[in-house]
Amino acid sequence: MKPNAHIDLHTLYSTRSSAFSEKENHFKKKANRYAALRLFFGISIIVALWMAITYLAISWLAVALVSTVVYIALVFAHAKVNKQQVKFRRLKMINEVEKSALSGDYTSLPSGSPYIDHNHPFTFDIDIFGDQSLFQYVNRTCTSSGERLLANNLKHKLVAIEKIIERQKAISALTPLLDFRQQFMVIGADNPEKPEDLSQLMAWLASPKSTLNRPLIRFLSFLLSGITFALFILALAELVPYVSLVLSVLINLAFIQLFNHTINKTHAVISRKYNLLRKYAYLLELLNLQTFTDPFLTSLLEKSDQAHVGIKRLSILMSFFDQRLNDLVAVVLNGFFLSDIHCIVGLDKWKNKHRESMPSWLDSIFIVDELNSFANFAFNNPSYCFPQFTSSTFIETKGLGHPLMRKNACVLNDFIPSDKEKVVVLTGANMSGKSTFLRAIGINTVLANCGAPVYATSFAFNNAEVYTSMRVMDSLEQNTSYFYAELERLSLIMNKLRSGQKMIILLDEILKGTNSADKLAGSIGLIEEFLRHDCLCIIATHDLDLGKLESKYPLGVSNYCFESRLEANELYFDYKINKGIAKNKNATHLMQKAGLIK
Repeated sequence: MKPNAHIDLHTLYSTRSSAFSEKENHFKKKANRYAALRLFFGISIIVALWMAITYLAISWLAVALVSTVVYIALVFAHAKVNKQQVKFRRLKMINEVEKSALSGDYTSLPSGSPYIDHNHPFTFDIDIFGDQSLFQYVNRTCTSSGERLLANNLKHKLVAIEKIIERQKAISALTPLLDFRQQFMVIGADNPEKPEDLSQLMAWLASPKSTLNRPLIRFLSFLLSGITFALFILALAELVPYVSLVLSVLINLAFIQLFNHTINKTHAVISRKYNLLRKYAYLLELLNLQTFTDPFLTSLLEKSDQAHVGIKRLSILMSFFDQRLNDLVAVVLNGFFLSDIHCIVGLDKWKNKHRESMPSWLDSIFIVDELNSFANFAFNNPSYCFPQFTSSTFIETKGLGHPLMRKNACVLNDFIPSDKEKVVVLTGANMSGKSTFLRAIGINTVLANCGAPVYATSFAFNNAEVYTSMRVMDSLEQNTSYFYAELERLSLIMNKLRSGQKMIILLDEILKGTNSADKLAGSIGLIEEFLRHDCLCIIATHDLDLGKLESKYPLGVSNYCFESRLEANELYFDYKINKGIAKNKNATHLMQKAGLIK
């Protein structure tokens, strides 16, 4: 499905949700029928066995046998139908979530609050993580590692422009693949990873060859299990006493006990991973069934070709190894076959064969998972544009909007500073749109650095780092005042500039913690320092006197503003950015309306 500005996405997601709901109900009814049949044949088995024992009738034994075969077939069929029911329920929910997100309600999605960092150069100030954040709006990852990769890319700029362009192309290629992306999410919803799962798998992969995987131990394990099996056959034929078989089983269990510490240590690392690995295998299988023309996505396919076969094999090995968790089964399997040793040897062979490939296989899953989020974001916003790169100026944009605002309430702005401008003094009355504009610049630049489309009709930038000082917080714990905390943030920015870093700096009402005269003098000094470095600094302020710097530094400093007007005792805002210094004020009027002053 190709993204198109003329597609009614609400209708699309509603239609898909309804279709998947119908399929879910179909399989639900089918599952109920299978459940009833299982109950019927389960009772039939019990009744037939009772009749066979009571009347010693071979015909009832045959009925019990047939009922058992049918019951087992029904168990497998029921499981298959249940799986389909779950699949379509998830697809229905995915499309309902997308429909709600289009209306501005994405609160059901993870907020990314664990990634909130008040000291980060920009994420806290411009709502990258937390409730109603960019992360919550964009994130559609279905693996924990994919989510962490998404969070990391939102926090850290890609250095190479070539990598950003590579991601743009990959996201563009994934955007129209709605069915693939949603199917990926459905599979990924199975067996959520625990924080330690991946680290334990990687630790196992990096571990040396097991001490049990030695020729002598392998030989003895085959010899002892072979002897036990032979004694079992001979005992059945009444050629040897059963006590010989029991003795052989006890010897096997004692042999296993010699290595119990090593076996338990290995099992503790990789136990209960088979369902997670099976999920990874299904995701890789889905990925390899897809045909891509994009070079980057094609390279991921090449790295993971037939990976699902290898991981399914590992999943089966681990599942069999986990049978030791059942004491009765463990006694039988180890007593007859020394299965724990054979499992460890099999896992060692798998590890030796795939040790180098496994990390790249898993990376393919997590990278596609992360890219799918941005592809979904692009699909849901077909009017957004992919940014271009320019070396002539820091940013040039037309039709810029804030991605987290409802489109019907968002006023778009053009912002094209000259290549000589290094400081933009942005003035305006309260609530006129200054802070929102700063965040629109910041969030769209973050999206651009991720290779994602941005809320603009055109957007060109030079891949500079974003630094902000907008929501500086004091800290009782660290005995830090608001003013000192702000100085620390500004010092961080200045040190980066002095080290030669190219930066887009967004400042909102700086130096609020001091008196007006000091604030003005400090702000002027800061602006003059910015003029010496490779940056574009946008300062939102109520200090109209800062606007006088444009006449002193006509090439380096420029004035922009947001205006308000008072009509019939009501305030009106057009939220449009204009050149010049703001002329209108509204604080007194707002205080009067609030009843604070007369």
